[in-house]
Amino acid sequence: MTNDTSTGVIVWWTALSVVSLINIATWATVAARLRRDKLFTPPGEYSARRQLLMLSLLFVLGCAFRSFLPRAEGQRICLYDSAISSAMWGRWVATVAELCLITQWALVLAHYAKVTRRRAARAVSLVVVPLIAVAECFSWYTTLTTNFIGSVIEESTWALTGTLLIIGFAVVRPSTRGLRRLFVNATLLLQTAYVIFMCTVDVPMYWSRWTADQARGKQYLTLAEGWQDCHRRRVVTRRWDDWKDARLTPNFRSSVTGGHGQGR
Repeated sequence: MTNDTSTGVIVWWTALSVVSLINIATWATVAARLRRDKLFTPPGEYSARRQLLMLSLLFVLGCAFRSFLPRAEGQRICLYDSAISSAMWGRWVATVAELCLITQWALVLAHYAKVTRRRAARAVSLVVVPLIAVAECFSWYTTLTTNFIGSVIEESTWALTGTLLIIGFAVVRPSTRGLRRLFVNATLLLQTAYVIFMCTVDVPMYWSRWTADQARGKQYLTLAEGWQDCHRRRVVTRRWDDWKDARLTPNFRSSVTGGHGQGR
C-alpha cells in the first residue's frame, strides 16, 4: 500500500458514498410509494412496476458496493485491503448491476413501444440486453487479462446501446403526452449526455491505456492466470495519480442512466 493519501481521492470517495446513500434513500421512498398505492394500481401495472423496482434495487446496491469500496479491476487497485475489494468481486457485482440496468431500459422501452405501436422501438428493446451481455464478456476479458482492448469494446458497445435507446425513445416520443412525454424527454436528454461522455471521455481513456500498454510491450495475463490474479492481487492506493482516470466512471452510468422503475 502506498502511504500517500490524497485529499482529492478522499473527497471523491466521500462524494460517491453520499450519492449512493441518496440513491438508496430514493429507492426506499419509491418502494414505499408503490406499496402504498398497491390497492389503487391495476394488477398488471403493479406487477410490472414491482419488477422494475427489484431490478433497480440490485443496480442501486451494486453501485453502492462499488462506491463504498472503490476498485479498478484492470489495474487491480483499491482503497481498502479486503477480500471483497478484489477485482473478481467488483466485476461480478458490476455484471449483475449492469444487466439489471439495461433490462430495466428494455422493459420500459418495450412498454412504450406496445402503447404507441412502434415496431422500431420494439426492435430496439429486444437487442439492447444481448448487446450488453456481450459487452460484459469483454469487460471480463479486461478484468482477467488486464488487456484494455476489452474495455474499449465494452464501452463502445455501451455507447452504441445508448444510441439505440435514443432512437427507440425518439420514435415513441410523438405519440406520448403529459408525464410520459416528460419522462421520454428526460430520457433523451440524459441518454444523449451519456453517449457524448462515453465517446469523448470513457472510450478514449481506455483506448489510450491500451495503446500505452502496447507501446511498452506489456505482457498480458492468460485467462487462467487472470482468474487467479483477480482473486488475490490488490494494490491498495489512495494517490490521486493512480485514481485520476479510474475516478471518472464508477457512478457516471448510475447518475445519468439509472432509475427506480417508475417511468411507465
